Amino acid sequence: MSGILFSASVPGVFAEEAERTQKFSMATRHFHESYELYFLLNGERFYFIEQDTYLVKSGMAVLVNKNQIHKTSSLGNTPSSQHSRFLLQLDASILDPILKSVGCQPLEELGHTHWGVVQFPPSEWEQCLFLISSLKQEFGRLNENSRPMVLLYSISLLLLYCRTRKQAEQNVWKAPETDHYRAATGQYQKIHEIAQYLQNNSGSGESLDALAKRFYLSKSYLTRIFKAVTGFTINEYQNMARIKKAQLLLSQTSLSVSEIAEQTGFATSSYFIRTFKNITGVTPLAYRKHQSDSILPD
Repeated sequence: MSGILFSASVPGVFAEEAERTQKFSMATRHFHESYELYFLLNGERFYFIEQDTYLVKSGMAVLVNKNQIHKTSSLGNTPSSQHSRFLLQLDASILDPILKSVGCQPLEELGHTHWGVVQFPPSEWEQCLFLISSLKQEFGRLNENSRPMVLLYSISLLLLYCRTRKQAEQNVWKAPETDHYRAATGQYQKIHEIAQYLQNNSGSGESLDALAKRFYLSKSYLTRIFKAVTGFTINEYQNMARIKKAQLLLSQTSLSVSEIAEQTGFATSSYFIRTFKNITGVTPLAYRKHQSDSILPD
């Protein structure tokens, strides 16, 4: 069997389990306001986050911070691409009050500090599997007591991840850029440099020809390896980097939509608005209004 095995949600938490028996690359929105917690139940996957590719194996988990560009993909020409995974998408507006009540940092701080990849020791991995099973059971009950238990189990998975990640940082490495799960040789390092450049120069509007020349690559080779490593075309990634910058400008400045389109490298306001909605699901003005409403004092 292949496909979605389980999918359910309550306010604050979306959960989904999937099994794939063939090569698969995620096709859903590639950055979002929610925080994503991904558990690989079996198999192996590449997981691209922002500028780097990580090798993820069974018994490992990934925390994706809000608005981080990310995508999973198969391991090249491996004989079998079978894998199964369980993921949670967590809404800070619902979960932060609960985290605060038990003396924990809000999701924004946890996501900023602990995003990345971790390998669970066997005992902690058994805890993860127990919590995942319990979470699915609560979703299946569909009664008035289910939602508090779903939130409890989801937060437990998050905090178990964060504790294990913190222990790994103390024992092995100190920051994401030195993460020993990162693929950092050959073409992966080159793509890291290119992706980092695109993130840092999202408003430049640089052409593919100019980008290839900047990194001393042929246009065809650059196009091929960027897609192979990240799962994105250059244009897709460049547009996502531009939209991320646009989100900051919409939420932190009073610049007009046309001014933001110009600053983020879009040729026309109409193309900017269309791209923004395709990537985020809302128009720029709707995004600005939502951000403004969310920070109004009680």
